[in-house]
Amino acid sequence: MPSADTQSATVSHVADEDIKDIGRYISNLWNVKEFNINTERDDQKLTEIINFYQEQPHVLDPHLQTWIDKLLEIVLSELVSQMAANLGFKYLYLLTKVRGEKYIVRLFPHEVADIETVLKLLESDKSDVWQAKYVLFLWLSILVLIPFDLKRLDGEREEGWSIRRMLSIATSRIEGSDKSSEAAALVVAKLVTRPDLHAEHLQNTISFLISSCSEAQDDVVFGSKQKLGMLTCLCRIYKLGRRDYLLPHSRHVLEEIGKLQLRENQNTLLRKFEIKLAQRIGLSFLAPRVAKWRYKRGTRVLADSFNNKNSPQNGGNVNEGAGEEEEEEYEIPDEIEDVLEILFRGLRDPETIVRWSAAKGVGRITSRLPRYLATDVVNQLLECFSPLETSSSWHGGCLALAELGRHGFLLPEHLPEVVPILVKALQYDEKRGNLAIGANVRDAACYMSWSFARTYDPEQIKPFVNDIASALILTTLFDWHVGCRRAASAAFQENVGRQGSFPFGIDILTTCDYYAVALQANTYHKLSVKIASYEPYSKPIINHLARVKVGHWNPTIRRDAGVALGLLCSVLPDYISSEILPYLLDTMQTGDFNARHGALHATSDICVGLKDRLHLLSEETVEKINGVLGVLESRSSFRGSGGDEMRSAVCYFIEKMSTAGVRLNDATVRVWQEFINVCIVNPEQYLGVQNSSVEALRAFSRHYYTPSNAGLWSHLVEYYTGQIRHEFTATRVGSALALSVLPSCVLAPHTMALVKTLAPCTRVLSKSETSLAECRVSAVKAITNVQLVCECNCETRVQIYRVLLDCLEDYSTDSRGDIGSYVREAAMACLKRCNQYIMSKGHPTINLTLTREIKLDLVRGLLQQSVEKIDRTRQNALDALHHLVHSEVELVNHELLKVAVPHLQCLTIEDAPLIMDLGDITSTDTYKNFVLNVDYFDPNTLFTRSLTLVDAPEYIHSLMRGLVVSIGGLTESLVKASSAAYIDYLTEHEDRHQQICDALVGIMTSDVKNDRVIVPLLKTVELTLTNIMLEDEVGRGFAARFVERVKVEVKGCGSVVKLLAVLGPLVNCLQFSENKSVISQIMLLLCHRYPRVRKGMADAFYTALITFDDAVSNVEEVSGILEETVWDDPNDMDGLRSKRNKICELVGVKAPKLLAGNKPKPVTATNEQFDSYSDLVGRAGY
Repeated sequence: MPSADTQSATVSHVADEDIKDIGRYISNLWNVKEFNINTERDDQKLTEIINFYQEQPHVLDPHLQTWIDKLLEIVLSELVSQMAANLGFKYLYLLTKVRGEKYIVRLFPHEVADIETVLKLLESDKSDVWQAKYVLFLWLSILVLIPFDLKRLDGEREEGWSIRRMLSIATSRIEGSDKSSEAAALVVAKLVTRPDLHAEHLQNTISFLISSCSEAQDDVVFGSKQKLGMLTCLCRIYKLGRRDYLLPHSRHVLEEIGKLQLRENQNTLLRKFEIKLAQRIGLSFLAPRVAKWRYKRGTRVLADSFNNKNSPQNGGNVNEGAGEEEEEEYEIPDEIEDVLEILFRGLRDPETIVRWSAAKGVGRITSRLPRYLATDVVNQLLECFSPLETSSSWHGGCLALAELGRHGFLLPEHLPEVVPILVKALQYDEKRGNLAIGANVRDAACYMSWSFARTYDPEQIKPFVNDIASALILTTLFDWHVGCRRAASAAFQENVGRQGSFPFGIDILTTCDYYAVALQANTYHKLSVKIASYEPYSKPIINHLARVKVGHWNPTIRRDAGVALGLLCSVLPDYISSEILPYLLDTMQTGDFNARHGALHATSDICVGLKDRLHLLSEETVEKINGVLGVLESRSSFRGSGGDEMRSAVCYFIEKMSTAGVRLNDATVRVWQEFINVCIVNPEQYLGVQNSSVEALRAFSRHYYTPSNAGLWSHLVEYYTGQIRHEFTATRVGSALALSVLPSCVLAPHTMALVKTLAPCTRVLSKSETSLAECRVSAVKAITNVQLVCECNCETRVQIYRVLLDCLEDYSTDSRGDIGSYVREAAMACLKRCNQYIMSKGHPTINLTLTREIKLDLVRGLLQQSVEKIDRTRQNALDALHHLVHSEVELVNHELLKVAVPHLQCLTIEDAPLIMDLGDITSTDTYKNFVLNVDYFDPNTLFTRSLTLVDAPEYIHSLMRGLVVSIGGLTESLVKASSAAYIDYLTEHEDRHQQICDALVGIMTSDVKNDRVIVPLLKTVELTLTNIMLEDEVGRGFAARFVERVKVEVKGCGSVVKLLAVLGPLVNCLQFSENKSVISQIMLLLCHRYPRVRKGMADAFYTALITFDDAVSNVEEVSGILEETVWDDPNDMDGLRSKRNKICELVGVKAPKLLAGNKPKPVTATNEQFDSYSDLVGRAGY
């Protein structure tokens, strides 16, 4: 089978390998006795191969006859097992499903002798699975059509016995709940509609089916299945039977079906088959005839659509005047009215499959009606589009009109009534609670437009071209459902190709293709501007955005509509400033929340779009902009559930007005400042409002803070620093963020006070502040802003650098996990900004601020973060480190750093693959900032590069301090990558073993009792001693220092996870000579107060004795004691100590002694202790 990456649309033939595999799997059925693992595997593989060709099933045709013959031979054989026969029928069904029953049934044998064979199989146990019954009934459906009198099969039995036998078998299966009932219905239908059998069996069969439907239970499951089988059989009969056979029964069947009241049934399939049966009964009342009044466009050649030709042979209307031809007089039965009533009711059904069936039925019935009645049908359809009708009615009506138009039964005279409905349907969208309805209506309207393009001559459509083109463009660009956007794009393409009169059609098609309209942001922000540059579409697009999308129920649509209007200011600035902007300002006074919110966003973006054309704004418009906040407050817009969203929108409004530089009076400036202050420090605001208000303050302060209104802003520093220690977290965060965006004119007079106030806010001063990571992040941003906007002296800059470097050691945790990572990442980003700012000041400032100690600490901190366990943190650290290493600043071991952190040149999209979302970047853009290469942040290469810094003694401690956290982490992929890089380095650089060992001991010394580092470090030590053969001298020295540090960590330790982590590296130290100190520590842990630690120590010691057979003397006796003793016994500590002391004598070390008064209490291991969830979490290491 072709690979999974191969699209089935490209398949032109069956792969040779697949042909062989299918043949082999079929042949294997001869040997199948029972369903085992091999049979299951073959079954799955064969199913996968056949299903692969589902979209291109015709490629199977050359091989189907061979496969079907082989499978039939197997299922008909008496030599195969029942399981093999069932699998054979399953494979036959699989081929039928993929290729279609109409094609497969022709490949079955259809000899007279096969009838008896099939009937016997249906009556035997060999057809106990539904696939067998389905295939046999399908086979029988072709056999009953043999051109011989079936009564010849009776033999010596009474006449008609064989026919009754077949009917009995088939009708008994019609009520089934599986697919075999459909094949059984097909057999019955073909049998009773035979010319030689209909007179005898058709009426009885129809009566049986009708009575069975009427007598069926009202049970939701069984009764529905029974009715569904009977209705399926009736539909088959009315599809296959001749009209003169069926007409005598049609009136009775229609009446009985009406009595069933299926329209009220909850089963969708029953309602669908009622519609299907009704339309086929209706067709039986009407004789087949070609409607002379039907609209016929003639031969339609796409190339002729672009020529001004209107001749019949080139696509013109060939039946002009056909309507005046005298129609043949014929009678229309009254029952047609009942049939049409059922179909029109089906057009309003809640389910799509019912509406679609009804729409096709309306088209078929209309094709046999005279012109005047067809006109009545169209008029009745137009009532489906009343404003009071549901979306189901609109959808069904669109489908029906599309069917009528596609077949020429919707005459051009109806287009003036239909086209306005088409335009409305393309914009149909309603909000119902938490759901939106109307996508199916718009999709059906696109189908209607597509069908009109294929049906009508360009001259007929010409009066409506602008309306249809604009409506399709609006749906293509601005529909919230991607399926509707693509459907509208396809309909527009069809109209351009068939009609040839759509303005700028080819240019638009190349812009709005299938893929371009996939992203909503792309259609609003880019395609809309390109399409609006074509004059016929400019105003429709702008008006639609302002009057429809701005007030949309979806807030994302409202915001995108505002952005689009701002971008469209470059197309029609005069129209937007004089017509659209006043309309939006007036909309803010309405009672519709969505309209007010959208208008606020749209006004903001439009003013930014008119930034260079503010002279176009009238005085009245500027006055209204100044009064927006008062208008919203008078409408109580900030109350209720939408209050926060409206506040965020107002902050966005203030930000954009400030960016645009709109004229404001002093009163408005004061009101807006007060509003911003409230949004920033209000503890009840949610994060979105606070962030929006901070951005508003950033823009507002830079444009409207002038010496003339200093009284407005001179007190802000005191105000926000006074709130920096507020009891509410939101107030603290907001105040610090406000200080992070204020300009130099506000902050400069308070530089030293700000640093003194903000520095403590970046640290955890008490246990209660541990979880306030957001406050510390805001303080980091604020203190960075002080350095960037104020003229600080070098001493202050160094102090700020120290504060930021201290933040790199924030590893605070709470229920959310490592929340200190937020602070570390913010500090790294701010350090990068500070470096950029200092470097821009020139060499003197660099040397005074970035001293050797600062640079060393800076590189150490970033290097440690770049190899730790959080991906996001590593990327931020590498970003900052890359900028520092490849700048003009001289660093210690600079050349080695450049090897560990290689330079990335700016790449274009064609140059290298990227691991970032390309978003809106085109193939001609170049990344000006840090470029993310596929391999740059890949842990497999990152750790390998970083380990080159082992040669730098200034950085090895920080490097290993971060690396051990990754090696001893919990993430499998990270542990695997870091461990592999570490072991490979040690294997290739034996001369670096001493430096690594010194670094590990140094970390244990500097991070005493710091479990965050010590626990993964212990795992790293175990990994090192297990995989690397250290020289005995290096190993002895390391083991001695390691044991000393272990004594410190174990003393008073209550963490089982940490104690268990000690065991592995401790016993691995036995491989070195002079290991008495190691054995002494092992003896202490053998009688630890925790049973799990004792048991773990005994197991690890026993394994080590087997591995290092010369580690101790008397190995066999020691091993025997370790193996025989129950070390986790909680009730016999004295006995355990005697065993431990015996081992001490055997290995030649002094037995540990209990200090006076320190005798531990016995620990009782209860079931609750080991079964509880807390114990599970503790053992897992979380």
